[in-house]
Amino acid sequence: MIDDYVPGRGDDPEAVAVVAGAQPFPFFSMTPAAERETIPPEAFLWKAREAITGKPWPGRNQGQVGSCVSFGTAAAIEATMAAEILAGEAEGIKDLAQEVIYAGSRVEVGGGKISGDGSVGAWAAEFVRRWGVVDREVYGAEDLRRYDETRCRQWGRTGVPDSIEAVARLHPVRAVTLVKTFQQACQALASGYGIAICSSRGFVFQRDADGFAKPAGTWNHCMALIGYKNDSRPGGFICNSWGDNKHTGPIGAGNPPACGFWVDAEVVDRMLGAGDSWAFSGLDGFPARRINWSI
Repeated sequence: MIDDYVPGRGDDPEAVAVVAGAQPFPFFSMTPAAERETIPPEAFLWKAREAITGKPWPGRNQGQVGSCVSFGTAAAIEATMAAEILAGEAEGIKDLAQEVIYAGSRVEVGGGKISGDGSVGAWAAEFVRRWGVVDREVYGAEDLRRYDETRCRQWGRTGVPDSIEAVARLHPVRAVTLVKTFQQACQALASGYGIAICSSRGFVFQRDADGFAKPAGTWNHCMALIGYKNDSRPGGFICNSWGDNKHTGPIGAGNPPACGFWVDAEVVDRMLGAGDSWAFSGLDGFPARRINWSI
């Protein structure tokens, strides 16, 4: 069944090294947020968005385009944006246009090296940092209010139109950094930084009684890590981009979005160890933040 989806991630350690090396904090372990001695037992970033909008976290579907890197990146940034609002550092939240991130990662950053579908997590991270993100609005002749597979694939070949690139530059992500372990992921999420997690780890679609999905098969895929818990069964919650109905069974702790599933801590640790997973900050330097997650 997974063959219905075109892999959306490129495996390029050299690209990762180049992007990481250009950052003030190449690795999350070097950031102030990583120096926190204690973190809360859980942080559910989807609850921040739900508290702000009054609506459930949206379950999005990339369709038949291998654009998962843009969906994972956009979801992680939206989680960061929601946490910033909860912390009183920003106002308002918008849906982001995945087509822009997809095209920018492949062409503006990647130079059009990939002939088919797909991209690299590092390229998406570098695009949103150097160029920025675009809300789902109408910009002149470009109506970006809804995700469009044809536009996504076309722009993925030709790049972001100049008029839209100018809009993106008004909204850059201030900092990106590599997250390599589950412990680092918990520290990042506790401070409100969403994570795009790229790996080849696949899973079953049926969640167990605790909302966890068992590892199985291979997915060359990017998703968003938007929550964690450290209790009797530690794990991270991963938001997928295949709609609300792909994964079935109980959703687990924190009433998370139906589009995702919980993953055991040791599995998340191995996924992050693949070396192309990125945290995003709207502030410089990933400061440690005390956010009230009891919402």
